[in-house]
Parts: sequence; C-alpha cells; structure tokens
Amino acid sequence: MAHYVHPDRVMLGKCTRREIRQALASGALKAALLPIGSIEQHNEHLSLDVDIVMATFMCQQAALELYPQATVAPSSPVGYSPYHMARKGTLTLRKETFKAFLYDIIASLKTHGFLAVLVVNGHGGNHGLLKEELPVWRQEFDMVLDEVSYWTGMSDDQRCEILQGYRDLRAGKLDTVARQTALNHASEEETALMLAAAPDRVRPISMEEYDRAGLDYAHDLSPRVREYLEPFAKEGWPAGGANPENPRDRGRQENAQLATAEKGQALIDFHTRYVAAMMQDMIDAAMAGNPWPAAEAS
Repeated sequence: MAHYVHPDRVMLGKCTRREIRQALASGALKAALLPIGSIEQHNEHLSLDVDIVMATFMCQQAALELYPQATVAPSSPVGYSPYHMARKGTLTLRKETFKAFLYDIIASLKTHGFLAVLVVNGHGGNHGLLKEELPVWRQEFDMVLDEVSYWTGMSDDQRCEILQGYRDLRAGKLDTVARQTALNHASEEETALMLAAAPDRVRPISMEEYDRAGLDYAHDLSPRVREYLEPFAKEGWPAGGANPENPRDRGRQENAQLATAEKGQALIDFHTRYVAAMMQDMIDAAMAGNPWPAAEAS
C-alpha cells in the first residue's frame, strides 16, 4: 500500500523554510513545477480562474506521484488574455510583464538549488510567449527547463474515447463552424475537468438562461476594448468572418452541457500521468548531467 502524502506537502508556499532547506540539502527535492494560467472569462458557468486552478491541480497531482522529488511553486496570478477583454472580469498582463514574472520565479528557484523547472500551462494564450524565451533562459540559468500545456499529451483519438463533442465532430454532426471550433475553451472538456477537480467553481446554467441574457460580444464595443482586440482582428472578427464570436460563444455554452465529473476524472488521470512523466524525465536528465531537451545533445 502506498504511503499517504498530504496534498499540502508538495505545495511550496505551504511549506516552511526549514522543510524546503532540508529537502534540498538531502537531495530528496530536486525540481519544481510552476503552474501558469489566466483570469479570463469561461462563459456563464465557470469561474474566471479555471486555467490557474487546473494548471495548479495538475501540478499538485503530478508532484504527489513524484514525491518527494518535486514541489509546486505558486502560480502566476494573471496571464496573457487581451482577446477576451470584451467579457467583464477578464484581466490581462502585457507580454513583457508576463515574461518578467516567470523569469524572476525561475531565477529564484535556480538560486536555491533546484535542478529542473517545468512550467505547466493552463491557458493557450501563454504558450507561445514562453516558448520564445525558453532557449535563451536555458542557457542563462544553465538548468533543465521546459514548459508544457497540460492537455497536449492527449490525441484527438483519446479525446474521442471520453468526450461526446469530439465524437460528434468526427461523425460530422456539428453543423456550423462555431460548433466545430467550440470544443475546448469553457466547453465539455474544461467543464468536465472542473466538475471533477473544483465543482464549487461550476454554476448550473441552462441554454434558456444563456439565450435570455441576450449577450453580444461582437458589436458596440468600447474603444478601450477594441484596442485590446485589434491585434487579433481578422476579416471582420469579432463581428464577421468565417467564425464570428457570438455563435462560437453560444457553441461553447451548448457543448458544456455534455460535461460530467466522470469524464473529468478520466481526463485528470491521463493529464497527470503525462505531466508527471515529463517532470521525471527532466529530473533524470538533470541528475545525469544530460542536455535538455534531448534533441539538443546533437
């Protein structure tokens, strides 16, 4: 029978300086998982902090599997989400601010002797910004360093085994571009994850309630909002183009009705194994003095 580890034991911020010092000195603690996410709209039914909650939860579950080798550093409080600023409550950092925050956290971990850091992302908008910096940061910090969006290890075939929306897409049952592109953000997938990991952050919203609200995220936007959206405007978006924003927003809400906690647990089990395996590979590379990623060995 596996030894029980209290979930707080792997959270850096919930440990004392003595506990971290001794774990590093003994060589038991080698690595840190650094969750990042966003504060942004997730339709009518999910809390604004979904991406932070899920990235942190995946890190915690992975660290428990790897205990005592890895700890979970505190998450970034906000991410890069300017394209959602038409929805009230969304917050966004500038690219430079976001990168500087992560740089400073990684620098702190390096200073204390951590051998490897894996940034675990829960928000699609963050991925490209960090990927740009990784090669430079690896050289500067001289450490095993990488980032991963926790969902990227799962193929569409594997999603079809769990999620009805993906099966419907494959079967040609989704009749509009809006429905076909509404399968990730705030939809069945993320809603199922939250039902399993943080059900207190999920609100019951029917499609009747959604329609009565008369939401419009494509017209009569304030000048400030339009400033945020301008870099992403393509062929008339958000009001026009092949996939205008209002139908897609409704498609997400519709697809979310398919979510269950059971589906979420199946997703969590898969994603946890994926993140934990990547972190273990990074720890092994650091301990052996091998380059990371392995492709850089040539």
